[in-house]
Amino acid sequence: MIKKFANDHKEMTVQIVRDLCKIPAPSFGERKRAEFCKAWLENVGAKDVYIDEINNVIFPIGCDGSNEITVVAAHTDTVFPDTTPYPEYREDDENIYCPSAEDDSSGVAVLLMTAKYFIDNAIVPEKGVMFVCNVCEEGLGNLAGTRQLMKDYSGRIKRFITLDECIGYIVTDAVGSHRYEVEVKTEGGHSFSKFGNQNAIHALSKIVNRIYEIVPLQKEGSKSTYNVGTIEGGTSVNTIAQSAKMLCEYRSNDRECLESLRQEFERIFEEAKSDKVEVIVNKIGDRPCKGIVDPSLEKEMIDAYAAAVKEFTSKETYSDLASTDANVPMSLNIPAACMGVFIGEGAHTREEFTNKAALTDGVKISIRTITELLK
Repeated sequence: MIKKFANDHKEMTVQIVRDLCKIPAPSFGERKRAEFCKAWLENVGAKDVYIDEINNVIFPIGCDGSNEITVVAAHTDTVFPDTTPYPEYREDDENIYCPSAEDDSSGVAVLLMTAKYFIDNAIVPEKGVMFVCNVCEEGLGNLAGTRQLMKDYSGRIKRFITLDECIGYIVTDAVGSHRYEVEVKTEGGHSFSKFGNQNAIHALSKIVNRIYEIVPLQKEGSKSTYNVGTIEGGTSVNTIAQSAKMLCEYRSNDRECLESLRQEFERIFEEAKSDKVEVIVNKIGDRPCKGIVDPSLEKEMIDAYAAAVKEFTSKETYSDLASTDANVPMSLNIPAACMGVFIGEGAHTREEFTNKAALTDGVKISIRTITELLK
């Protein structure tokens, strides 16, 4: 039944990706995609679909009174700031080429088709399932969509699955991160007549150098990193810069290691201050590490996904560390996983593409995994 459904709806699945690719959706700008997803679900028979205050699209089935809801999600936002249609869009017999084509327009398409399977077959799980097209997974979106969902359904979610990444890839660990905007301000002045005054670019450069002297705490099974991603400042070649700014972050999948990096960064920021150098630090991102989850429920998800991938593609699954929407439920001790349901390349680049044929396998894998977990 699953194979037939997915095969019969190949073109419908691909068309969803086409439609989504024509609706740019930077983090915090997902409203039009949300409206598309809500309308699509209602057109195929979904009842009680709603858009919440942050633009998550939520379609609950059998969730009333349940405190053991299974959430299946995929994010609608993209890393690209575009607010008008992507000029790169094109397709051939095999692929759709467009920013966000795979990450996560393909995940959303598979999610919507999985929901349609439940509608068409009148499946109402005893404990409830909730399909969610969520916002703000990327970058400085800071997982706001998933945070809102966890808040609104606090104590009611048994497991959480997000559909993202390529087929065969599963994430059951959470890379936490803290992100900062750091601005340095100084007196500045004319480069010749005021030579010797503090230069904000120089002061900020010293902070960057000190960051790159950090040797992160590493524990067995963990990985910790840091990065300065952007830097800007100054006025002209003959001006001693009065201000300079950077974006930086550190990451780890271990709470103790993340805390160690926090202390190192904040010490460096504090020690850079003086009566002539002002350092303004704003935390702009905070993604949590994994808490303590029920290992049997986690294994159940891993096994169900691995079996589905094997059944429909003959592939073996593999896992790695990542920062995904699953971070938030994991941090709340809720078993969660990010499961791959498409094949493509170039994520987060203008050359991104998704394979059209693989979407059908993704639909099969998603449906099989979710229905097995809900038995």
